[in-house]
Amino acid sequence: MIKSADHLMARAIRIVARLYRDGILAKPKNYAHRFPDLLTFHDAPTAIEQRLFLMFFKHRMRTFQGTFHANPDYALWYGWSEMQQDLTEIRHLAEEMRKDHARSTTPASGG
Repeated sequence: MIKSADHLMARAIRIVARLYRDGILAKPKNYAHRFPDLLTFHDAPTAIEQRLFLMFFKHRMRTFQGTFHANPDYALWYGWSEMQQDLTEIRHLAEEMRKDHARSTTPASGG
């Protein structure tokens, strides 16, 4: 279960990291690597990063805790299902950010 939860986290982290790489999302200067710094939760500058941190600190932890305490109901409903919702929201936010970025960088036609 934890391995599956970490795979979801990795997918979400890669989505945000690609936004940094493509210049769509400004990577904070204090981030040492090209990936989001998950320890800067309280300083998350954007909604997508806040959602990523919530996914990591709250919903992944609930998945872990429910699994560790042999409580599959808690692990599923308060952890895994929430992580799935987080990933869906992160994908949606990333798509919208990419569309907005494309619109703002596409020159207006002179028609």
